[in-house]
Formats: sequence, structure tokens, C-alpha cells
Amino acid sequence: MGFDCGFDIYPRLDPTPSNKEKYAHFINEVLRTYEDEDEYGSDSVVEVVPDSPGSHIEFLVGEHPAIPYNCEYFLRFSSKVSGKDGAQVERYIKEVCKMATKRFGDCVHFWHELKETGNDHDQFGYYSWKEVNESWRKMKELK
Repeated sequence: MGFDCGFDIYPRLDPTPSNKEKYAHFINEVLRTYEDEDEYGSDSVVEVVPDSPGSHIEFLVGEHPAIPYNCEYFLRFSSKVSGKDGAQVERYIKEVCKMATKRFGDCVHFWHELKETGNDHDQFGYYSWKEVNESWRKMKELK
């Protein structure tokens, strides 16, 4: 048992030269921040799935939240927060959300399943899981 939390990029990023440049800076910041970090100081908390059109950065915590390398496929970064690494998972989500907000401003929307005030977007995000999964499926077809 646990709760989901994460952030959505809404509206979706068009693959314009400006967005691609900002997204490349975002990806580089994520990699610089986490490539040598883990709870025990020995390994990376992120795994870079091979460089190809369908490649992505996968966090090796929780439900393995991931960030695609192509900006137009990035809708959501989220995970269930539970168990012994729950606090760590939520910390990573919030930190990556801050990095995304620095680059994409008001397009970044943090959401938390336990937030019971506000609107549904504050509790469940802007996209349905069907939309999120469809975006990942399309990205993986690029390989």
C-alpha cells in the first residue's frame, strides 16, 4: 500500500528547437545530479537505457520512474511511494520536479494522490494513465 505522486508536463512539449535545447539542459542536469548517487555511495541511482530514439533515464527506486530523451514523449514522472525507500522516492520526484520547473515553468504540475483539496489535477495529474502509457509505447516503437 502507498500513494502515487509525481509531476506532469502540461501541455506536452512540442519538439521545437527551443524546447529541445531546454530539454537537453534538463536531461544533463538530472544526469549530473544523480549519476554517482545512491543511498550507499557506491552506484548510480539512475540507469541510462542505450542511446537511441527510444532511450530514457530510469531511476532505480520505487516503480522506476523514467524520463525519455525525446521531449515530446515526456508527459509524467511519477511513482508509487511506499515501503522502505518511500521517502527517498518522493525526494527524487520533488527534486526532479524542481529541475523541470526551472526549465519549463508553468508547464510543470506537481500532483499528489493524498492531496484532497483543490482539483483532480492536483491529486491525479493532467494525463490519464492511458495517455501516459500510449506516449511511452510510441516512444519505444522508435527503436
